[in-house]
Amino acid sequence: MRVALRIRLVLGLVVLLMALVPVAFGVYLNETSPAPTTARLAGRCSRYCEAHNCPHATPANSPAYFRLRPVYNATVQGLMGGGRQWYATVNIAFYLVLIPLLLLWLTYGALRNAVLIRQLKSLRRE
Repeated sequence: MRVALRIRLVLGLVVLLMALVPVAFGVYLNETSPAPTTARLAGRCSRYCEAHNCPHATPANSPAYFRLRPVYNATVQGLMGGGRQWYATVNIAFYLVLIPLLLLWLTYGALRNAVLIRQLKSLRRE
């Protein structure tokens, strides 16, 4: 049994709208946040913290930071596998292209399978 083209288009539209939610959230954050800086700021984290191990984080106020720091360092090293000149390209390709496309494909597949299961259940009752 196949899913009708109309249902596929509706599912595609739903997946696209779901994908636009994080984009809209990112645009909102970028528009309302203070300008980024690499200077060390006493009151909040900045890009300085990203590059120099955050001085604001302590085991008491940020235990996850200390547990996830090795994962972050391993991720940066993995992205720099092709050398420092490829870091930005690999970062964009992986996080802004590959991962979102994979998530969109999985979401569409899950919704399509849900529709197909519902159709098969209705056939069984008839």
